[in-house]
Amino acid sequence: MKWLSSLLSVVLVAVSLSPVALAENTEVPAKQASLVKKSEDFKDLKGLPQEVKDKLDVLLQDHVFDGVSDTVFGVDDKMNRAQFAKVAAIIFALPINKALMKSSFTDVRSDDPANGYALPFIEALKAAGLTNGVDEEGKLYNPSGIVTRQELAAFLIRGLKWKDAGVTPTSDSTVDDWAKGYITLALENKLMTQVAVGSFGGKVASTRKTLALASFEARRAVQTAVTPVAGGTTAAASTALPAGITVLPTSIQLDMDKTSTLSVGDKYYDADGRISTVWQPPVIGLKVGGPNNYEFSASQIETLYSNGYIEVSASGGIVLDNPAIGQSSVGLGKVVIKEVTAEGDASVSAKLTHINDAAVTHTTQVKAMRIPTSIEVNSKEMVVLAENDQPQSFIFNVKDQYGKIFNAASSLDSSSYMINYKLERISGEPGLQSAGGIFTTPWDEQKLDAAEHVQSWKLPIEQGGDMNKFMFKPNHKPVGPAGSEYTITATVINKNTAQEIASAASSLKVYNWKVLDPKMTYEVDVNGSHFAAGKYLFERKLLSSEDDIATLNAKYSYYGKEVNIIATDDKNRRIDITKVLKDDSNKPISIVQSITANKKDTLIGAPGINVADIPVYKVYGIQPMDLFDIDVTFQTPNGVKKLTKRQLSIEYAEPATKAVALKNIALSFNLNTVYEIRKLDGTIEKIKGSDYLESKPNVWEFLKFGDNNGQDTKDESQFFRYFIQSTDQFGYKYQNTSDNKMKDFTNNLDLLKMKVIVDTEDKNPPKWSVKDEAAKDKIWIDDQLRIHYEPHAKKADGSFDYSKKNLQSFSIELVSPTLQRSWCIVTLNY
Repeated sequence: MKWLSSLLSVVLVAVSLSPVALAENTEVPAKQASLVKKSEDFKDLKGLPQEVKDKLDVLLQDHVFDGVSDTVFGVDDKMNRAQFAKVAAIIFALPINKALMKSSFTDVRSDDPANGYALPFIEALKAAGLTNGVDEEGKLYNPSGIVTRQELAAFLIRGLKWKDAGVTPTSDSTVDDWAKGYITLALENKLMTQVAVGSFGGKVASTRKTLALASFEARRAVQTAVTPVAGGTTAAASTALPAGITVLPTSIQLDMDKTSTLSVGDKYYDADGRISTVWQPPVIGLKVGGPNNYEFSASQIETLYSNGYIEVSASGGIVLDNPAIGQSSVGLGKVVIKEVTAEGDASVSAKLTHINDAAVTHTTQVKAMRIPTSIEVNSKEMVVLAENDQPQSFIFNVKDQYGKIFNAASSLDSSSYMINYKLERISGEPGLQSAGGIFTTPWDEQKLDAAEHVQSWKLPIEQGGDMNKFMFKPNHKPVGPAGSEYTITATVINKNTAQEIASAASSLKVYNWKVLDPKMTYEVDVNGSHFAAGKYLFERKLLSSEDDIATLNAKYSYYGKEVNIIATDDKNRRIDITKVLKDDSNKPISIVQSITANKKDTLIGAPGINVADIPVYKVYGIQPMDLFDIDVTFQTPNGVKKLTKRQLSIEYAEPATKAVALKNIALSFNLNTVYEIRKLDGTIEKIKGSDYLESKPNVWEFLKFGDNNGQDTKDESQFFRYFIQSTDQFGYKYQNTSDNKMKDFTNNLDLLKMKVIVDTEDKNPPKWSVKDEAAKDKIWIDDQLRIHYEPHAKKADGSFDYSKKNLQSFSIELVSPTLQRSWCIVTLNY
C-alpha cells in the first residue's frame, strides 16, 4: 500500500510531543548536563516496573527522550508522522539540511506551528528513499497522522533490514495481512510485546511508552549489529564489527583544551621516530561513547579508527601523524600531532563515519615559533668540600617567550641555538676532579697548564641531557687555606649569528674540610620520637633479643631513624658533609660514630645506607621511654666532637598503616604484546602479556610494567626504586623494591594490616564491554597478593581466549586500617 511505503524508516527512539523538545543526535552541551531528567522526576512513571524505568532512564540520559512537561512524561500520549520523521532521520544519521524552508510535499510547510520543525527531517527521509508520501502522486506526507502498533513493527523490521520472507506470519486477527510477517519477527525477537494473550492490537495507535520500549530494543539491535535468528533469538553478525568491538559508537569528543600551547615548528619525534613527551605531549585526548553510557577504551578507539569507523583531520598549521590515531605507547587511542608548521588559526576534527552528525571540531590559535629568551640557574652560589665524594651540579633551564622550558631549536628554524658553558677558576689551587659531565671533553685541571684557568663548551640545547645539568666533582686534594673559587657561566647563543640571547652565572667555592671546620657550626638532626621496634619484633619472635642490632639493621632497617649532622659555615651557608669521611679503603663512611643515651634500654644504633646510597647512622628504639637525652659522637678532620640532643621519647603500639601511596597511578598493559625484560645479569626474558597474566603474577611484579612509559622493553636496572609505600602512625615508611626484599615487604603488609584488592565498588571499579554478569571476565587478587584474570571466552581446548576479552580496565586498590586508599588504574588492551 502506498501509505505504508512512506513509513519505511525504523523508529528507534521516541521523543516528546512538543516540537521544541524533540532530541537530535548531537552531543549535549556541558552546561545542559544538569538538566537531564530521570524517571523519578516524572509522576506518571512512578508506578512502572524498575526494568522499564531503567530503559527510560537510558533514553532520558542520552537526550533522545524528554517529558511533555517538567513533571509529566506522557506515557499514554500518541505520536504523529512528523515526529517519526525526525527520529528516523536522526537514528539513521541521514544528511539533514536544516536550512531548508520548502518541502517537496504540499502538506509540509515551514510555517506550520505544529509540524514545521520536521520539514528538513521529512526531506531527509525522502532523499534517502525511505518515504514517497501517502498518496499515489507522492505529493502528501500527512505529518499529523498517527502511527499504529503494526505500522511501528513494520518500521522497526524494515529499518533493521530484516527480511520477512519465509517467516511464518502470525494468525492474530488484530493484525492486517500485510503486517503479519513483521509482527512475527517483532515478537520473536522481543522488539515488541502483545497487548493481551494472542492479541497484538495491530491497529491500536502507538503510545509513547510503546515507542520508547520498542525503540530501546531496536536501538540496541542496531548498535550491536544483530541479525534475526529463527525461533526468536538474535545473534551478532560475525563480520559486522571489528574484533574486540561489541557495540557501535554513538558519540565522539576531542579533549584539546588540555593540550599545551602549540607553536610554529613544534616537533615531537626523536631520532628513532618515537614520540617524545619529555616537554609537551603531542597528543589530543579522544573520547568515544556508545549506548548506555558505554566508554570505549584506548585500544578500542584505535581499532575503530583502523577499521574506518573514525576519521580524523587537521587544518591550518597542524600536521597529524600517519596514522593520525596512535597505535601504541603514549599515543594509543589519541590523536597524535606530528608537527606544527604555520602560525594562526588551526583546527582538528574527528567524526564517526557511520553517523553523519556525530562529529566534533576544535579550533585553536597556533602561536609564533618558540625561541629561547632567558636562562635560569638553580643556585647562585655553592660551597663544597674538596673531600666530598658526592657528584653535584648546577641546573640551567632555558625558557622560551611563553615561559616554558625550551629544549630544542625548531626544525623550521635556520638558526642553531647553543649553550656556551664557561668554567673559570678565579682564585686558588685546582680543586675539581672533573666538571661538565654532560660534555664529551670534561674538565681535568690536572692536565692543564698552570696558566690555563678557563674551559668552554658549546652544546646544542637539544643535547643538553638531564635538564642541562652542569656536573662537577671535587678532587680530594688540598686547595690552600683560602680555598678555590670558580665561576660557571651559561650563555644561550645563536651559533649562526653569534648573538648572545641570555646568560646566567653561579659561583662555586671549594674548601678543605680541615680548614673550614673551625668556622663551621654543627647540630644534631634526629627525630624526637621513636618506635620501640626492639620490643615489638622480639615479642613476635623475629629478634633473638630486644637489642639485636644486627638483625634490626639488616632485615628491618625501615624501623631505623637517621642521625645526621647539619653543618653551616660562618656565613650561614649549608655545607654538605655526606661522603666526606673515608675508611682505610677510601670508602665513604658515616660522620656519626656512636650515640649514648642517659637511660638504659632506649636507643641502639649502627651505621647504614639511606635510600640515596649515602652512609648514615641509624638508631632503633628498644623499650618505651619518656624524655631522655642522647650524646652523639661524630668525626671531623680536627678530631672527635660530641653534641647532646635532649628530650627524646620512645612510643609503643601496634603499627598500622596510616597512609599509603602507589608510584604508578596508571598502567597500560597489552595482552598481545611480547614484552622483553632485560635482567640484571644481561639476559633477556620474553613473555607475552596474556601468558604473564595467566601465570598469576604478584601485584608488585605486575606494577613494574608501569615503568618506562609503557615501552615493550623493560630494563630491570631502570625500574623504579619502589612501587608502593606505606607509612605507619610513627612515620616509618615501608616500601618494596625491585631487589630480593619482596618477601619481607609482603610480610610487612600483613603486619600493617593493609589490604590489596581489585576495587569493585568505590572510586575506580572494573569496566566491561558486556552487561551480563555471567558473561563478564573475572579479575581478583588473592591472599598471597597474586592477580587472577580469567576471561569468560574459552578456546576449543578449554584454555582462556584472551583475544575476546571483555574486561576493559580495573584498578588495584590499597586500603589501610584507617581507610586511606591509593589506586593504580590498569587498562587492558589487545
